[in-house]
Amino acid sequence: MGAGGTCPSCGRVLVAPAGGGGEAGAPAPTEHGTTTLTKAKGAPWHFKLMVLGVTVYMIYRIYWLIEWLPKHV
Repeated sequence: MGAGGTCPSCGRVLVAPAGGGGEAGAPAPTEHGTTTLTKAKGAPWHFKLMVLGVTVYMIYRIYWLIEWLPKHV
């Protein structure tokens, strides 16, 4: 990394210089004025589908436990 937190090959600011204005831990702005941090994406669709399937299955199993319990206690 070059002086001032810049990339040696392209000159882009990778890390904000220490003590240089702004709040501590703030992302460094790029040449377009945007920050280098990106918004986190949500969970993938197949994970959401799996959670939905497990939820439906657990509701089904709890229902049958409630049905079975009075007959066998």
